[in-house]
Amino acid sequence: MKQDALVKEDSAAHPLIVQHNALINARFELNTTESRLFLALLSRIGRDDTQFQVCQIPVRELMGHSSSNSTYDLVRKTLKHFASRTLLIEKLDTSARRQSKPDFSILPLLAFAEYKHREGIVEARFNDLLMPYLLQLRENFTKAQLTELLKLKSSNAYRIYLLLREYAAFGKRVMAVADLKSILGVEEEYDRFTNFKARILDRARAELAQTDMAFTYELEKQGRTITHICFLFKPTGSALPAVPVPESGWEAALLETGIAAKSIAGIRTQLENGYYDEGYVYFVVAYVRRQATAGKVKKVGGAVYKALVEGYLLEEYRRQVRKGKAQEPKRRPASPMLSLQERHTLDDVHAMYETMRQRQLIGEETFEENLARVWLAAGFRQETDEQGVQWLIKP
Repeated sequence: MKQDALVKEDSAAHPLIVQHNALINARFELNTTESRLFLALLSRIGRDDTQFQVCQIPVRELMGHSSSNSTYDLVRKTLKHFASRTLLIEKLDTSARRQSKPDFSILPLLAFAEYKHREGIVEARFNDLLMPYLLQLRENFTKAQLTELLKLKSSNAYRIYLLLREYAAFGKRVMAVADLKSILGVEEEYDRFTNFKARILDRARAELAQTDMAFTYELEKQGRTITHICFLFKPTGSALPAVPVPESGWEAALLETGIAAKSIAGIRTQLENGYYDEGYVYFVVAYVRRQATAGKVKKVGGAVYKALVEGYLLEEYRRQVRKGKAQEPKRRPASPMLSLQERHTLDDVHAMYETMRQRQLIGEETFEENLARVWLAAGFRQETDEQGVQWLIKP
């Protein structure tokens, strides 16, 4: 295919910048002019694009009011460095958690870049290996308004804006200092935190104060060493998909089985009328899962819903509760009784989270954030039994 056929006919910028969260958290370093070029290229990606096209960027969009005498050399230097930039993208495990020593990919940023001096434009195209992170995104992505990004002047402010925008719905993001330095590509600089604070954090705070992601921050220490930065900002719901968000642990458990959100309203009514308690919901989910594992149930959601609506497992549930009370262990008298209706293994809760995340039933939040919002906020606490099994327990 000829290069000319790939040139994007409409080179106008789009109002939204959309990136996969893995790209937002990738390790790479850009200077201010390179960041403008990167942003210009991102703004020319359409939501319906299925391949990268050659984008034409007017030099004045990149250089602003630079004198004509210096423009040529500045563009040449910028493209030389920008075309050689690579991204280090960490690969998450199956639970969507970041590991201490993850697998990673190192990808070239561009396929090519060209400066057409007489026309006053730069032509460039992203490397096709970046398609999964920029095209046809359906989940795990962050949107940002181009008008907000254009208010920023420094490359570090631009990166920090997007890192916070990823967590826009929560109003808080805690980052290790080492991780933030690595993402910004300054891990070899600013040995003294006071310098990092003055030149990176405080400058970014001043720039972002003019945007919709104005923030303050708190510093966390281990001994005398500052290890983490807690970014605080006004939460906004724009980062959440327009789908029902579970308000409690039992709702999360039902959504995970495949029960439709609209059907949960009926279950809530039965709970409020005292037909059964929340423990029965957890009991039914666990019971049907065992049946499905044994090959006795094909549709878990349907079987769970039927057991809840008809209540045909209630007697078995109550018998198990009585049995649990009769067998309360005596060697740990100081611990609360772990009755069936009050506990859930952390592994089961994580399985619920992962399934709901894949089905886009929850927002762009980590497991730890989901755990705090759905379970801990509902009164559950974490405990580990003598066998090392981690539980969520509601007193």
